[in-house]
Amino acid sequence: MSNRTIRIIFYLATLLPLSCATPGRLSQKAAGPSGYDGYACQHFLTEGIRQLGAGNFDSAMDLMRYCLELDTASAAACYYLAECYMNAGDREIPGKLLQKAVRIEPDNYWYRRLLAINYTRLHKMKDAIAQYEEMIRRFPGRSDLILEVAALYEETGQFEKELRALDRYGKLEDVADELQIQRFLCYLQMGELDSAYYEADRPAEIIELLMNSVNSAAGYDMVARFSSVVSQHEPGLADPYYYTAIIRYQTDSHEKGVSILDNGLQYVHDNAGRAKLFSLRGEFHHEMGMGSEMYQDYDSVLVYDPDNIGALNNYAYFLSLEDRDLDRALQMSARTVDEEPFNPTYLDTYAWVLFRMKRYEECLSYLEKALRYLDTENPDIYEHYGDALFMCGEKEKAMEYWHKAVQLNSTSKTLDRKIHEQKYIE
Repeated sequence: MSNRTIRIIFYLATLLPLSCATPGRLSQKAAGPSGYDGYACQHFLTEGIRQLGAGNFDSAMDLMRYCLELDTASAAACYYLAECYMNAGDREIPGKLLQKAVRIEPDNYWYRRLLAINYTRLHKMKDAIAQYEEMIRRFPGRSDLILEVAALYEETGQFEKELRALDRYGKLEDVADELQIQRFLCYLQMGELDSAYYEADRPAEIIELLMNSVNSAAGYDMVARFSSVVSQHEPGLADPYYYTAIIRYQTDSHEKGVSILDNGLQYVHDNAGRAKLFSLRGEFHHEMGMGSEMYQDYDSVLVYDPDNIGALNNYAYFLSLEDRDLDRALQMSARTVDEEPFNPTYLDTYAWVLFRMKRYEECLSYLEKALRYLDTENPDIYEHYGDALFMCGEKEKAMEYWHKAVQLNSTSKTLDRKIHEQKYIE
């Protein structure tokens, strides 16, 4: 059974409709009334179940009440009446009815299960966990219950107990190896990062997944600490340095991020990995205003990965901003457009190099392509398009696109002046 299958089984189990039990599954241990009252009680119960199945909750509720008036010890009536109240959104009565049903028939799986679901619905996690653990004891063949209680332990932060539950399930179903990702997450939450590492088959991929999943400072710090542990075990992997550097650059200091990349470059020896680290260091150096170091980094990227179109694009764009080596910049940018002819970012860079070369008509045509292929509106491309329009003598249209760039919260330092003075400004 695959890990995905296990998860699907778990979620299906938690999403079972409330009316999952049928009269055939509900034992009738109590003797109940006899004669006419017994016949009437059974009639009310059967008809109530039918009405419940048809979605007629008010009618079902009335019929179950009639049944309980005739037989106060009818566990089945308590169970189905609880369903009616749950469907009506009641928060108090279903629990009392289900507790009564369980007291009457303590070995009925469906009564206990709905009681556990109701506790979970009310966020009474301690009671829900106790009910699931009791069900596991009473119904040892229902391994799905172990996964459900494991999920509750996870939700309540009881990760050691979750690990024990996962271990029970893995042994029972002989799927211990397929529960690695759950065990990994437990150890990660517990801060036992070495144990988490040993549960991670592909730590670099897992770090990337974590980076795309967390959304808090604490989460990013956890990823950085785990990445550092991975680097200790596998110093030749580039990704742990890469993602740790991003986190520390943003949360600690720019210098800390660069330092982590410097350290990684001492241990990472494969070409792709080195190119990745040099490329990120180039971005950092650009943001830090260290142009000379930035160009050295991009030169290094192209040594290890000559076809790295991301580096080629950045290199070309930064050269164009400084009016440096424009012929070389155009050649590098052209390679990115050849590789990805519908990429608006690469089209914008190529157009901007043409702009700096004063080839405004050509620039305009590539910017029009960039605008055509935009997935989301981009203030920089709108501003560039306005610049090219102005240079081609279309002042009014240029003003229109400069205003659009402002509306998109452009961070350009010259855009307001362009609009105010109604002319292109370097």
